Amino acid sequence: MRQTTTLIMTLPFILGGAVSTQAEDSGYREFKSWQILCEQTLSCSMRQFLSDSPLSRIELKRSGKPEAPVTIMVSVSDTSLTEGQGETEVSIKVDEEAPVVVRGSDIAVDSLASSLTLTGDFIGSGLIEMLKNGSNVAVTVSGNDKRVAATFPLSGAAASLLFIDEYQDRIGHTDAMISKGEKAPNPPLPVSDITMIEELPEAIRSQFAEGGACANTDISMLDGNALSHRIDESTTIYITPCGPSGAYNVTYVAFVDAFDMITPLAFPGMIDGAPSASTLAFNLGYDWKERTFSSFFKARGVGDCGTYSEWKLVGGAMGTQLALVEEASRDCPVEIDQNEAVDLSNWPKTWPLK
Repeated sequence: MRQTTTLIMTLPFILGGAVSTQAEDSGYREFKSWQILCEQTLSCSMRQFLSDSPLSRIELKRSGKPEAPVTIMVSVSDTSLTEGQGETEVSIKVDEEAPVVVRGSDIAVDSLASSLTLTGDFIGSGLIEMLKNGSNVAVTVSGNDKRVAATFPLSGAAASLLFIDEYQDRIGHTDAMISKGEKAPNPPLPVSDITMIEELPEAIRSQFAEGGACANTDISMLDGNALSHRIDESTTIYITPCGPSGAYNVTYVAFVDAFDMITPLAFPGMIDGAPSASTLAFNLGYDWKERTFSSFFKARGVGDCGTYSEWKLVGGAMGTQLALVEEASRDCPVEIDQNEAVDLSNWPKTWPLK
């Protein structure tokens, strides 16, 4: 049973490891206090957490697109800082350097996530270099008559930035963060992240409107968990979370846009020994190079039972479709063995039939 590179790379932090491949995936690293996470779209982030701090996280993010800007996200523990209507200001000070002050349109406030996302030319034109060479970065957030601050250590930041440059294949290119060269930026991949509902075609966006199949989706879930893959000049695949998330299962849908006609992809499966199909899949993974999907529905949180499925994109009389490659299912044991290692290869196969 081949484990497909998972699309939902951020979800193991939320779900307790739905199909966690971070320990083995080449896109995950830890350098000192920094966690680096890179996805198959070449989108990367480096983040650091502080416990018992008014500022609980700092995160640098960059998509894999040519000359993509770097953004900085800061999470605040006091939700009132992101809920008011007043002006918010963020100061970033590296060691004894002059502080960089960010305000106005360069700050996007997310009250649901209690976070602030910073954008602007100042990040790539000086701040990145200071972070690479610094010892500590002090971040201060002011707003709604409050002021909170925290200091994040920068040990490991240089290695983290270099790893991202290397993973995104920017070393020696003009759009590298810290390893710039004379080479022009690489051409974009045929696969890219979808972070906002506006990036989806209108026919798919309508599914997220009231009364649509995905109406109750937390839109913030798209970031890091949705993507598009342009298979050829006339065909694009879209994959996105759809509907409310459970404690350890997230539902997904996939659409194929062929010659400007958008239809949902059906995920074949087996029920009581007979073939069936659904337009929803759980904890979906997608390997765009192999054009394969994988899904692991966890019947309970420890993941010792449920259904694992693999599909492959194929061409058929009805256009691009999914073919079921393998399915394995296991009933939940009466007692949970916390020391049991989940080995999906040993689960009873429901497809192919013997």
